[in-house]
Amino acid sequence: RENSGEANGLLFDREGRLLACEGKTGRVTRTDMKSGEVTVLADQFNGHPLGAPNDLTIDAKGRIYFTSRLPNDDPKKNNVNSVYRIDPDGKVARVLHEPDIHMPNGVEISPDGFHLYLIESDGREGRNRCIFAYRLHADGSVLNADHVGRRIIDFSPGRIGRAHV
Repeated sequence: RENSGEANGLLFDREGRLLACEGKTGRVTRTDMKSGEVTVLADQFNGHPLGAPNDLTIDAKGRIYFTSRLPNDDPKKNNVNSVYRIDPDGKVARVLHEPDIHMPNGVEISPDGFHLYLIESDGREGRNRCIFAYRLHADGSVLNADHVGRRIIDFSPGRIGRAHV
């Protein structure tokens, strides 16, 4: 569509509506493909605008998980480098955030719904450039109390991965 807000992370939901992360406008939207109606699902958290939503996935219960990232590390300036969940009732929850994660990119839920996979793509020295797996509670929150995921593949310092089995 015109003026898509630099849409990225596109995915159709079960009803055939297009979900999109609009990085430029800082929002996650749903477009009804028949009517063209666009609904904003999330554009803020805790009264502050989102950063740049980047990628998303949906689980079997209809919960939408999305990544949002910014080039700053100061949470006072904005909602930085986070993974959020939009529940079917529209409530937005932050699942992971800086400093536990650095630069969230791709996100996926395992077919059984028990794991969230997160690709981190921070190219700065000493920062995460890898794939993590996090266990999930039945309510969609991260099971790991300390929010430390299991590192599955490490891409540092480049794009060639080293598996951690």
